[in-house]
Amino acid sequence: MPPPSSGPTVVPPVAVPPITVPPVAVPPITVPPGRGSIVPPAVRLPRVTAPPPARRSTVPPSVTAPPEASLRPDPFAERLRALEREIEEALARAGEGEDRSLLTVVRAAAEELLALYADLGRAFTSGGIEGAFIRLRMIGTADRVDDFGYDADFHARVTPLLRLLYESWWRVELSGVEHVPPAERVILVANHSGGIFPYDGFMIAEALGAPHASGLRQARPLVEDFVYHAPFLGPLLASLGAVRASASNAERLLRREQAIVVFPEGAKGLGKHYRERYRLQRFARGGFVALALRTGSPIVPVAVIGAEEIHPVLAKWQLPARMLGLPYFPLTATFPWLGLLGLVPLPTKWRIVFGAPIDVAAEHGRDAHADALLVNRLKEQIRERIQRMIVDALRARDSVFVG
Repeated sequence: MPPPSSGPTVVPPVAVPPITVPPVAVPPITVPPGRGSIVPPAVRLPRVTAPPPARRSTVPPSVTAPPEASLRPDPFAERLRALEREIEEALARAGEGEDRSLLTVVRAAAEELLALYADLGRAFTSGGIEGAFIRLRMIGTADRVDDFGYDADFHARVTPLLRLLYESWWRVELSGVEHVPPAERVILVANHSGGIFPYDGFMIAEALGAPHASGLRQARPLVEDFVYHAPFLGPLLASLGAVRASASNAERLLRREQAIVVFPEGAKGLGKHYRERYRLQRFARGGFVALALRTGSPIVPVAVIGAEEIHPVLAKWQLPARMLGLPYFPLTATFPWLGLLGLVPLPTKWRIVFGAPIDVAAEHGRDAHADALLVNRLKEQIRERIQRMIVDALRARDSVFVG
């Protein structure tokens, strides 16, 4: 047995190896919709890295951003749309118990007027008065027209207005339309009238092109130089089918088997005084007779009743006529006293009479166009026949406005 120790017992230190705790994977916490996120304080969330800066665009701001002008409201467009809505509502209310065909014509004419008003407004907004003036001069122009300036699309858009004048304003009656060949070349020779605008030529063309006429053919009126070259009016007439009056133009149309409307009285007939109405003026040179002989075209005499009262010419003012380069400046019962309202033609009753065709080439031969005496004699015979047709039609008329 060992002896008892006199002091404390010293125990040597024991080396304890370090304890390594493996990392514990914490599953993500799914939060139901509508509840807030609960993150345990002991769990460290992963660091969120910011996305890389957006790449700077190399496109100039003038291309990527719309101009400020396009974001501004267009008061003109708003007024135009409001006016269109008012017209649609008015026509819809007036449609009950009214003539549907008349409403269709009025609606088409209003839409055409609104379209022109919109074009002029846009041209004025972008180019001022000069832009509006240029747009007004370009009325009726199109990419595809014939070599005389006729625009079929523009004519189709204006047809409702011409039909309104023909059927409702002047209430035109036809007689002898069966004398007009349905397809062959023909020269329609008529008395002239109008005072300001050559309405008679377009009403004859409308008579032959309307559904109620036989043949449904197109007729090309020949108009005087001063009318054809008038600002705004000339391009408008050309787009509707009118052609400058000349022997070469007329012969080109006849070679294409078309119908032409000629007025041998010329400017004297267009601006004749009211006291001279329905009295044929002298036919100049008889060019239409020589043309009929040379081309073998029949001549159909035409009498137009009612057109010589739409603008009763009471006098002619020479000073403005010389300033404007016109053969005359008419003073009518309404113009210029009523301003632009004076340009509205009176609603007289019209009647268009087509006479039996005269084939001068078959009777005298095509070479007879060089015989000046024969041409002059035939010219006077045709003038006398048209005058007789006018007198007979006037005797059958009871009233200027009723017929």
